[in-house]
Amino acid sequence: MEMTPLWKVRSGHFAGWYSNDALYDADGRNVGYMAGMTAYALSGTFLGEVTHAEWIGCPPGVQHHSPGPRKHRENVAHARLADRPPLNLTDWEDPGF
Repeated sequence: MEMTPLWKVRSGHFAGWYSNDALYDADGRNVGYMAGMTAYALSGTFLGEVTHAEWIGCPPGVQHHSPGPRKHRENVAHARLADRPPLNLTDWEDPGF
């Protein structure tokens, strides 16, 4: 399974990974899913958008309609990656996971 790492745009903290349509936090827990480049919690709540391939955040003024809840998937075992300097996109916020 190919895992793409993600960092939070404002803080630069390592957020986790996504693989196909599954989203995992920094500890490898399945916390959500991807619909294109938009991330949702398993409950269907908007979490953020992937930008610049490996960054995730919440852009200003964007509204997302939930595609609905999803079932939990198996957690994954991966080593946490180091934080990076923030991307600092204007008015973007870090995702809430």
